[in-house]
Parts: sequence; structure tokens; C-alpha cells
Amino acid sequence: MKKILMALTLTLALTPVAYAHKGHDHRIMGTVAVIHDGHLEVTATDGKTSKVVLDEKTKIVMGKMVHKVSDIKAGDRVVVTATEMKGKDGKAILVAKQVALGTATSAAGKK
Repeated sequence: MKKILMALTLTLALTPVAYAHKGHDHRIMGTVAVIHDGHLEVTATDGKTSKVVLDEKTKIVMGKMVHKVSDIKAGDRVVVTATEMKGKDGKAILVAKQVALGTATSAAGKK
């Protein structure tokens, strides 16, 4: 009886943990490799590339200023906050909630 009660208690204690990660935000930091209509690909410093879908709810910001998707260019440094969802084909996709653009750097200022 004690073993059953302990197993039930352990199961109930761990159940919320299993569901806590469902739908959580992902943070992707890197450089924009490619931008197409409706998505961008970000390459992280470890070389991993992530494809992120942009929709009408995606906010594009630089600091406190709001920008447009058309302001994103290949080579821009970004921090993307995205949520994992199921696509039309049932596969997992990342949908961007926010794309934070890095501050511009001047090539002329580098030595």
C-alpha cells in the first residue's frame, strides 16, 4: 500500500512538470542568413540554423522603436522570441512573436 501511495504521489507531483514546457517561448540569437516572404533563417554562433515563420502578429523592434519586416536584412544580428506550434502538415514550426534587431555597426568604424 505504501508503494502504491508513493508512486501515486510521485506521479501527481511530476505531472505539472511534463506540461510546463508545452508552448513555451524559444529564444534564438544569431545572424539572419536568409529572409523570404513569411520566414527568416537565423544562424547561431554554434552554426545551427533555425527557420522562423513571421506572421501578422510578429513585432519587429530595435530598442524601443518599432520597425517593419522589410527592415530586416541578411547579415543583421537578431534575437528572436518564438513559440513552437504545429504547421499545416502537422510538423513543429517556430512562429516569431518578436524579432529584436541589433544595433547597426559601421564597417568604416572598424580597424
